[in-house]
Amino acid sequence: MIIRHDVDPALYLVSSAQFPAVFAVDSFQEEVLVTYDKIDELLKPSLVVSVQPEPEFYTRCDGMGMLIRSDWVLSAAHVAIELSTEAEIVIAHQTYLIKEIVLHPQFLDFDGTELAKNDIALMQLKAPVENVMPLPLYQQKEEAGKIATFVGRGDFGTGLIGPDQVNGKMRMATNRIEQSDDQWLVFSFDAPPNCTELEGISGPGDSGGPALIETQFGWAIAGISSGQKSFNLGEGRYGVWEYYTRVSSHIAWIKSITRS
Repeated sequence: MIIRHDVDPALYLVSSAQFPAVFAVDSFQEEVLVTYDKIDELLKPSLVVSVQPEPEFYTRCDGMGMLIRSDWVLSAAHVAIELSTEAEIVIAHQTYLIKEIVLHPQFLDFDGTELAKNDIALMQLKAPVENVMPLPLYQQKEEAGKIATFVGRGDFGTGLIGPDQVNGKMRMATNRIEQSDDQWLVFSFDAPPNCTELEGISGPGDSGGPALIETQFGWAIAGISSGQKSFNLGEGRYGVWEYYTRVSSHIAWIKSITRS
């Protein structure tokens, strides 16, 4: 998640218990490398430990998903296409296997110049998830102007420098929906003070995560993190535009697959 540079980063942190139906669908452990400056190795050899320390690891997230039925997960197609039915997904500390992956039939992946199209996918689990309430889908068509909340475990940074840290922590951020069309909910990453209190956008690894709108019945999924246009500003910097697949345009397809 990429956040404001002038707000305490701790305010963006959330626990898995706050959004149990939002989780990483593609993550792995990477070793934290211990490196030493070559000059230090030559001039200060005592700084270089002679015994290899126990390796430390951090979790790197490569894609998010949301539980929309007890056995169905919603994500971005460009995330799901990298998975297989051998993948494991951890939801509320329990591990689940994927039974089936269904990409939208008109999905067109990012080609280096154009954003992906119909970037939405469903994954059926082999066993239903217990003790987690699925998130409903936002089905109205008046999203523009509303404040959405993003949730993800992707790379971290601020609007001044873009993504520059990876630690797998779950964060949330808010942003106003500037535009909507059949494909997209569109957000602008605005610099302070002309922005929301916890302004932010998705970082690498947050793809597939939700844009949530708060309704009288609670959170509902309005969008799925898909892509960004940087306009040569640099990834994740103030002024970029963020694109989320518009869920309300795909309600019929989702229901046809999940039979709900």
